[in-house]
Amino acid sequence: MILSRLHLENFKKYTTKTIEFGEGLIGIIGKNGSGKSTIFEAILFALYGEAKNRGNKELLRNANANEKEAVVVELEFEIEAVLYKVAREFRGKAMSANAKFYKNGELTTSGAKEVTSAIVRLTKMSKDAFMHTLFASQKELTSLSTLKPEERKKMIRKLLGLEKIDFVEKELVEKSRELKREIEAFREVLLGKDEIKQKEEQIKSDEAAKEALAKEVLSKTQELEHIKLREQGIKKELELLAKTKEQKQKLFSELELAKNSKSSEILNQVKLSAELHQLEHKQEELKKLEPLKAEYGALQEQIKEQEKLREFHLKKEGILKEQAQLREQYTKCKIDIDALEKACEGYEEFVLNAKNLEQNIAVLQESISDKHTIENEIKAETTAEQKQIDMTNAKIAKLHELGSEGACPTCTRPLLEEYDNVINSLVDAIKDTHQKKITEYQKQLQNVTAQKAAFEAQKKEKEKEFLELTKNINIIQSKLKDLKTAKEHFVHVEQKGIKNKEELQELATYSYDEKVHERVKNSLTSIEPQYKHALSLETELKRLVLVKSDLLQVNQKIEELKAVVQNKEAEFKSVIYDDVKHKHQLQEHESILKTIESKTASLHEIKVKIANIEGEIKTVKNSLQNNEIQLKKVQTKKDDLVDYEKIKTSLSEFKTRLNSKVAPRISSIASEMYSQITKGKYQHIEVSNDFDFFIYDEGKKYPIERFSGGEVDLANLVLRIAISKTLTELSGASSIGFLAFDEVFGSQDESRRMEILEAFHTIKEQYRQIFLISHEMEIKEMFERVVEL
Repeated sequence: MILSRLHLENFKKYTTKTIEFGEGLIGIIGKNGSGKSTIFEAILFALYGEAKNRGNKELLRNANANEKEAVVVELEFEIEAVLYKVAREFRGKAMSANAKFYKNGELTTSGAKEVTSAIVRLTKMSKDAFMHTLFASQKELTSLSTLKPEERKKMIRKLLGLEKIDFVEKELVEKSRELKREIEAFREVLLGKDEIKQKEEQIKSDEAAKEALAKEVLSKTQELEHIKLREQGIKKELELLAKTKEQKQKLFSELELAKNSKSSEILNQVKLSAELHQLEHKQEELKKLEPLKAEYGALQEQIKEQEKLREFHLKKEGILKEQAQLREQYTKCKIDIDALEKACEGYEEFVLNAKNLEQNIAVLQESISDKHTIENEIKAETTAEQKQIDMTNAKIAKLHELGSEGACPTCTRPLLEEYDNVINSLVDAIKDTHQKKITEYQKQLQNVTAQKAAFEAQKKEKEKEFLELTKNINIIQSKLKDLKTAKEHFVHVEQKGIKNKEELQELATYSYDEKVHERVKNSLTSIEPQYKHALSLETELKRLVLVKSDLLQVNQKIEELKAVVQNKEAEFKSVIYDDVKHKHQLQEHESILKTIESKTASLHEIKVKIANIEGEIKTVKNSLQNNEIQLKKVQTKKDDLVDYEKIKTSLSEFKTRLNSKVAPRISSIASEMYSQITKGKYQHIEVSNDFDFFIYDEGKKYPIERFSGGEVDLANLVLRIAISKTLTELSGASSIGFLAFDEVFGSQDESRRMEILEAFHTIKEQYRQIFLISHEMEIKEMFERVVEL
């Protein structure tokens, strides 16, 4: 069973709403109060004509709908490729119920009760069984591991539904009939005595044939072993010849390598001799250029001296320009300082006046606070007197209620003739005492309020004056900072001018002639190419020593390689290898290998025949053994039939057996899903007959409380699904293809929400629809389809 479409009119908070569900992992997402849970209440109402919690039918009508508007719920669903539609409605003030049930578009049933009965027959589940099987809340999930054992047992037994006992009894009757049919069927396939005797004779015949073939195998195996020994001898001779051939080839390669190395070194010797001759010629040329190098060095020193004089000349010109700028800054600073000193006059007087105003404002604030305290005290006294008046009026009203025959509310004695006196005394107390005090307090309050207002007006005026004075002080403080900066700059300008005068006196001792400088540079430029050529020769001549050393080493290497070549030629001639004999041995070895292959194939064919005979023997024996097994099964089924008959007579014994079957089934389903979700980390969840839960970690059993919160959440989830599957199997409703979970995330943090969602994605293949109701808007991207409310 999967849900296809839901249409609502005037149902609870929905005026009109149509939802297409689709398949896969479906999120019903919305904020609290948006009507998420109402969707599944409507589904339950459509199927069974009742709300989740029975109560006033009027509560189902939308608050904005009038009595003439109908409450309509239509649900389309599919079971085993058949499309069904159920439509229910309430009309009028009395909320009269009506319902229709369609199969593939054709009306099959009408009437509220009739449609409910048809739904129960179709789904094989009552309303409670449907809720317990397909709907789960966060409270149910957490209760699986947090409830006390007895409470957990009650909860799961409630989920299982004891009304299923009638269905189980019918199943027992059908099972007994099925066993009888199976026993009759076994009698038709069991072997007769003649068949058994024939098969036993066939086994003896096959055993004799197998023994004859085994002797032939032994003879051919001995012959094959003799040929293999001959092959091993030839193989060793071939290995020795191959090793000699390899050695001969290796020596030839080494001889060729030595000859090539010798030729290469002789070529290198020629190149080094030519290079040595060129370097010796360049050494003579460098000796002739030595005087020019000395002249070039002297000119470089003169250039450095002229560059230094030119630097002093430029520095002197820069200082003279700076001195002119400093004189202008000096004059401007004096004018700015005079103007700022005049603007800052009277600063101390302004500060003193500000302090006096601040003290006056503080005194006025204290006076205002005192008056405010007095004002509150007067109001409290007035309230107390008014309370006394109210209490006295209450007593007077009570006396009027009691009359002259009643008892005094204070002393409990009868009033009688004192009735009027008591009332008059209470009225006089209000007028002469309490009311007078209230009038006096009101006058005092008016005086205090007026004084407080006067103080506040004075304070406001003083604060305005203080604000203006503060502005003037801030302006002068800013100018004082400017004055300090201007004086510091004046001192800096004055000191810089003195320093520059001292440097000018020092620079006056140096004289720079630009023409002399230019003449020295020209002389240096004219001889620079010859100087660079000399440097180039020096660089090249650095290789002279290296070339002589390399030439000496090459000569030594050539002599060494001559000796190596002679040794290798002698060693190559000493190794004797017969190529013709090697080829003859190879041909003989190949011929023997073909003979071995032929003999082995013949031997294999005989062994195949033996294997076939053994297979036939085994098949016949298996047939006889299977006949024995079937005979035992028949007897077992007869015994089972007797057991079922006993079970049918004892309902209480059946209930006990029910627990022993349910718990392992829940364990099996939960273990398979938990292993899949945890990717094999945990292989088994055990559910005891008392519905205690254990998780196996590396083969050891531990209580569920031992594991982390995230692991417990996932375990609770698979246990709840396992219970639903078990309920489905017990009810016979194997066509149910969806599950719904209401707010299973609870107060989980983000990582645990993601673990639970990942678990649902892992197990979603087992159901065509999984509904998750949640107010967590941020997780809606995790669903294949989202219904956002």
